[in-house]
Order: sequence, then C-alpha cells, then structure tokens
Amino acid sequence: MKEVKVKVLKPYNIYIAHDFNLFKGLLERYKCHSLFIVTDDTVYNLYKNYINQIPNIIGVTSIKPGEGSKNINTVLEIYNSLIKSNANKKTTMVAMGGGVVGDLAAFAASTFMRGIRIVHVPTTLMAQCDSSIGGKTGFDYNGIKNIIGTFYQPEFVFCDVNFLKTLDKRQFLNGIAEVIKYSIVCDDGLWNYLMQNKRGLLERESDKLIHVVHQCSKIKAKIVEEDEFDNDKRQILNFGHTIGHAIESYFNFEILHGEAISIGMVVESYISYQLGYIDISDYKTIVELIKNFGLPIKIKVDDVEKLMEYIKKDKKKINENIKFALPYNIGNAIITGDLKENFVKNAIKYCIGG
Repeated sequence: MKEVKVKVLKPYNIYIAHDFNLFKGLLERYKCHSLFIVTDDTVYNLYKNYINQIPNIIGVTSIKPGEGSKNINTVLEIYNSLIKSNANKKTTMVAMGGGVVGDLAAFAASTFMRGIRIVHVPTTLMAQCDSSIGGKTGFDYNGIKNIIGTFYQPEFVFCDVNFLKTLDKRQFLNGIAEVIKYSIVCDDGLWNYLMQNKRGLLERESDKLIHVVHQCSKIKAKIVEEDEFDNDKRQILNFGHTIGHAIESYFNFEILHGEAISIGMVVESYISYQLGYIDISDYKTIVELIKNFGLPIKIKVDDVEKLMEYIKKDKKKINENIKFALPYNIGNAIITGDLKENFVKNAIKYCIGG
C-alpha cells in the first residue's frame, strides 16, 4: 500500500492499494466506530457486499448518480438521513463514490452539527486522482458549477484501484482527462508516462493505475500544501476548467466533467499558444494526446454568447477580466487574469464554436 501525506492545517494521509480489506484496518486505526455511508445507486448495487462488510454502520444513504444530483435538495436528503440514523458528533461519514458523492457528502459533513468527521473512498479515477484530495466541497446552484461550498479536510482518503476496473469506458476516460491535465500543467514526467503507457492504462493494468493515482496524489498534495484555500498556486489545477465548467452548464450537465474539461483544455491551450506561452508543436501534441485517449476535442456550440455568460459567472473571475490557468511549456503553468472577453470569444469560435 502506497501512502501520500497531505501536510495542511489538519494533516491527513492518502492510501493507495488494490485490496479493500485494508480499509477496515484503517477504520480501526483511526477509531472510526460510528459510520454513516453516503454512496450512489450504481456504486451501491455493484459493491453492496463490500459495504455490508464494513463494521459499525449506523446508516446508508444512496443518491441518484450523476451531476443532476449535485444540488441543495440532495444535501437536505443527507441531513434527514443523518438525523434519522441518530448521527452525532462522534459519527464519521464515509463518502464512497465519485466526485459528486464526495463533494456532496463532504459539504454535508462540514455543516452537520457544525462538522463531523469524513473519510473518502473514491471509486472513480477522477475522484481518486483529484476531487477527493484537497478539501473542496460543494454543489451546483442556479446552473452554476460548484458555486456553493466549503473547505473541509478528511480524516484520510482510501483509494482502491480495483474500483476502477468496473467503471464503464466513458466514466474511466472521464478521469483520464484530469490525469492529462496534471501532466500538462504540473509534471512532464507524468506526460511522458502517459505517452508511453496509453495501452496499459486503457487496459486498466493495476500497476499502471497505481502509478498514475500515486503520481497525481503527490502532485495534488504538494499544491494543496502550498495553497490550501485556493488563493494562488492551486489555481493552476483549474486548467481546462474555466471553459469546461461553462460547457457543462451550457449543456445542462449532460456532458461529463472530464469530457467538458478536455474540450476546455483544447481551447485554453490554444489561448496559451496565442499568448506565446507554448509553441504550435506543444499545442498540437496536447490536442493529439487528448484525442488519442478517446476524449473529445470539440463540440458544437450554437450560441457562443450564451457560453460566454457562463464563463463570466465563473467563481474565479477577477473584476471584468476572466481568469485562466494556462500551460507554460509542458509540465508548467501560469495564471493570468487579464484576458479580455473578445480574445476569449475568438479562441472559442476558432476551436469549437459551431
């Protein structure tokens, strides 16, 4: 079992393995003796036997899978289930699922009784590599992605890569998009690994999965340690997300997050090329890698003005300018907040508009 330490105000560990039985030992080590499980229907149906083996469960809530559940009504359902299960300050919530489950459960844990403990058991590649690490919680409101939320760090994170082998192809590739993001803006070594091991990753070989989850966890942990509350350096991890979140909202969350940020990475890489931060060969290689992993590089947008309205509502916006994290050569990034609306609009039109 590999470990990554996250040295924030409330430190915790990420454990990466391919044996779910190790989870029960961790629960005992952390003295988690009153557990409330939050999962979704897909995970619950697949792993009901795993869940039933977890000791000291006082209640289980299973939500409808997908971004459509990421709203205040689902949070209220979790609160009601906690109360019905007689949860108290000694209860530990276990978020067992993908990013939607993790964000909702962590928000509920951070606010129920002014805060109860939470443990993350991410079951998707995206959640294992990204969303379960760093303490961001939240939900969508009025069609705006993650506009309501808190920062709340877990007791620990347990990643079992065997969960990744039951994901359908689309959901697995959804997570690959975040891995590609890390490689472009944080780690040229990971970039080279993806270029050389595409087949093994797509075939979900355990050693390849463990390597990727471990590398992404180390990258995310280091950045979170330097900027726990997302005020500066951590924003490089928003590469592809300013455009991507807008695309999700524009299509009413019918497109997956990883698909949206893949398209976002294409547009934002083009912006980076236009600004001279990467050269044309880097831009073409980024697009080719995204495409070769089976992720989309464009989508038909009939109303660019409407897409721009979602971009302008982005929570990272500064004054009238739009804030972007952009690649600065492969493996590095730069944050800029001085891009004008027309410049961004023209990039969208060139890459995906229509």
